[in-house]
Amino acid sequence: MGGKKMSKTITEETLRAFRAHLISEERCVGTMEKYQRDVRNLAAWLEGVPVSKELVAGWKAHLLELGYQPVTINSMLVAANVYLRFIGCADCRVKLLKLQRRTFRDRGRELSRKEYNRLLSTARGQGKARLELLLETICATGIRVSEVQYVTVEAAQQGRTEISLKGKIRTILLPQKLCR
Repeated sequence: MGGKKMSKTITEETLRAFRAHLISEERCVGTMEKYQRDVRNLAAWLEGVPVSKELVAGWKAHLLELGYQPVTINSMLVAANVYLRFIGCADCRVKLLKLQRRTFRDRGRELSRKEYNRLLSTARGQGKARLELLLETICATGIRVSEVQYVTVEAAQQGRTEISLKGKIRTILLPQKLCR
């Protein structure tokens, strides 16, 4: 269906076809669900009115007014733009918000050594050894919560783990202290 002009109105039929298209592109389940959710959000805002570039730009402005973060708005626009290309309405796509990249993370979002130690001691004090190890693993390696599943006994024995998510493979070195 991609490339072929479909109805400019977002329908359950086009959403089903879009999902099948995403599957054929080997998109991960989380991406498919997010794209579907975002396109449904656009459809709800449109209230059955056919898509136009002006209306999609209006939705973008509406998301800003609601106080969504620019990064979140851009992720929703990416989903809408992929859908619009799929239904043959590439001319209705809108540009993403321009973001200035931060070279460094906001220090306010980082745990201090004191906070980190307090978290570990609280977990230890409550007899939650697994939680303590989880915290140590995330903080020592910088992995995401979704990547913890790749830290196995075998990985600890090898001192490293291979993380394969979103079509990317990363090798994470595990500190000796953590491996013990």
